[in-house]
Amino acid sequence: MAKLASSLMFVVAFATISQEIARALIPCPIPIDTLLCQTTTVTRIRFYMQAIDVGTNETTYRLANASITNQSPTKYGFLDIFDNLLTETSDPRSNPVGRIQGLFGSADLNVIATYNSYNVYFTSGLYNGSTINIAGRDPVFSDYRELFVSGGTRFFRLARGIVTSRAITEDNTTMNAVIEFNVTVVHPTP
Repeated sequence: MAKLASSLMFVVAFATISQEIARALIPCPIPIDTLLCQTTTVTRIRFYMQAIDVGTNETTYRLANASITNQSPTKYGFLDIFDNLLTETSDPRSNPVGRIQGLFGSADLNVIATYNSYNVYFTSGLYNGSTINIAGRDPVFSDYRELFVSGGTRFFRLARGIVTSRAITEDNTTMNAVIEFNVTVVHPTP
């Protein structure tokens, strides 16, 4: 019995020390206990990505090709980096809301699909300075495309959720496109 009691005291002491260490090492304007026990909010956001792959003001660049890329019907093995404008509407002249920055590459030998990993960085409005991290498989020519939210910062700290997207306009020659994103994010109530 004494062994059990001392083991329980060790666990309680370790948990308390671990929380204190976490508080000291992780600068956070919100106390960790509050952050982990908060109620959650569901936020829905729509924005449009202006992707310019070719032409003036290009925002996407090729980082690498695999040895198979040029012979592959799916362009398997390429890796691109991008920094695209996000707008309120599909019109590229509409109000900017942020940037979408990250990587994507062809990751399927059989169909045209990419693996995506990127951050949505808000530069205006209520979410200014906040980010949402998005990743997943994107079947490029599918009518329904779904990715997942894997986290975020500031307003979207500890976020999770889904992202659906669809092409509004696409130029198969230049690969320039306007993509609509519908984001549903579950996050602690600010």
